[in-house]
Amino acid sequence: MTRIFHRVVREQASLIDDLIADQSVGDRWRELAALMIVSAAIYGTVLGWWHGPRLASYVAVKLPLVLLLTSAFTMLFAWVAARAVGLTLRFAQVGALTFLGLATASVLLAALTPIAWLFTATAVPPPTPAARTAHNVLYLTHTVLVGMAGLAGTRNLWRALRATQASLPAVLSTYIMWLLAYALVGGEVAWVLRPFVGSVSPDFPVVFLRDDALRGNVYEFMLSDIFPYLNSR
Repeated sequence: MTRIFHRVVREQASLIDDLIADQSVGDRWRELAALMIVSAAIYGTVLGWWHGPRLASYVAVKLPLVLLLTSAFTMLFAWVAARAVGLTLRFAQVGALTFLGLATASVLLAALTPIAWLFTATAVPPPTPAARTAHNVLYLTHTVLVGMAGLAGTRNLWRALRATQASLPAVLSTYIMWLLAYALVGGEVAWVLRPFVGSVSPDFPVVFLRDDALRGNVYEFMLSDIFPYLNSR
């Protein structure tokens, strides 16, 4: 774990060279998955803590699960998209690169945990129907932090695609398609599992998976609930 952490943080070029050269891809894939799970669990604990230790423990499991499922659901598309524009990457290489991007994002989130904890600890009042403003601000804060970390994590994907020596148009097309797939699939998986700060409504108690998990989507929720409420304050 320490070795792969060091390589993700300080030796990205060497790690990318190994993956592109198809050297020990399976081992690197497993190491990146482990790093992603641990790092995401650290941030997930703080993400859910505003609503108490029960939700914190749930989100510590849910956030790594969101990343794992997002990777699993997008890998085939990512491989096909890469092949379609002429990048001759094996499926295992695409999978490892997917985990490289998300593991990098997870490490960044773990590094942001003290900041996230500060926002969580100072959010008042505690979770009640009267705390809707605090809930929405926390929700948006975590969304921005996760989004920024995810985007920063894709820098390693860009570097890896450039390392294939493919043409710039092919690399750019692949990168954009991968990015859109991660955003769309990741958003939907996150909405189903809801690794969020919890609801302030008594109609939605803390559970691991809500009965209405498949109803709506995260983008609809933000546009119809979060932003209109904050704009009315």
